[in-house]
Amino acid sequence: MTLFRMSTTRFLLPCLLAVGYCLFPDAAWGCPPGMFQTGSRDFIACAPIPGYDQGGDSSGDESSSSRVPTIYSTPIQPSYMAAVTHIDTSSFWVSRAHWTADSANKRALAACHAAMGKGCVIADTVYGYGPFGVMIDAMGLRWIKSGADVPKGTPESIQYQALALQCLKSSFGCEFEEVIYQGALPLDAAPGSDFVTDIFPRYGVERHHWALLARPEGTAPAASQNKAWLISGSQNSAEARKSVLDRCRADSGVSCAIDAYVANGVLVRFIDAKGKAGWTSAVTKRVVEPIGSYRRKKPKIDPASVAARVERQCLVKPCKVIATYDAATPRMQVVDDVR
Repeated sequence: MTLFRMSTTRFLLPCLLAVGYCLFPDAAWGCPPGMFQTGSRDFIACAPIPGYDQGGDSSGDESSSSRVPTIYSTPIQPSYMAAVTHIDTSSFWVSRAHWTADSANKRALAACHAAMGKGCVIADTVYGYGPFGVMIDAMGLRWIKSGADVPKGTPESIQYQALALQCLKSSFGCEFEEVIYQGALPLDAAPGSDFVTDIFPRYGVERHHWALLARPEGTAPAASQNKAWLISGSQNSAEARKSVLDRCRADSGVSCAIDAYVANGVLVRFIDAKGKAGWTSAVTKRVVEPIGSYRRKKPKIDPASVAARVERQCLVKPCKVIATYDAATPRMQVVDDVR
């Protein structure tokens, strides 16, 4: 999912994994026995409760861990599930209960391409009984990865460590969002029979707005030194990236690279105590606790807010914000950028 190479320090903020999943029948409001509600904010689905209907009778020789998983009280067999994402939207496409990985990948990709055109990528494909973990970052981008390659019983906080690292490598404010489990492929199903279930966006997709900053990679002529090229307002990250890099290269006469970017937020320019300029990505949403909350009486500021992000990036304190550029406003401009 990483499309931008960044020359500044990677964003490595702590990631709090909210993994208190309640896997009880009571929580599966609207789903049949043995199932719980899952899916995405665009699509609600029902998924099997792990271990449900695997019996409380321990008198037999067979351990519960070796029994065939069931769904709707019907034994199921392992199958393939694929997840597809596109960097220009927070929506995703998951297709489940396939006989082959190729079938799962093609179906999810086809649905994404129909909605987004080019640029869809396979986030992960898993064989077995799932699941996928889903994380969301401060900009609203979603990250998906399988947790199936770890021993049974491993805590989710460890299961999805790779997912958290993947998100934090290129983003910030990453939080665990949900788990998506496999669909039902009955154990006695005829080979090739269709039991596919999909989790696709239900009401269309919403594209992100992007802001990207490019800087010369080499030593530019004097007229182009200490300058940066900024583009924003685009909902196509690939086109925006090409446009700003082409403009930077044409003006400076040297190759350029993306130095900072943000989706659905702001690019912030600041200077430190020595007058050195820096850039960071931030979001401006103010998070307020619900009325009547007994945990906190005062509003809290999102850790990805402008002030918090600048504080983290500032090496020689204090730092002062010079300008902010929101991602939604269309612009292509050259910015004086003393470094």
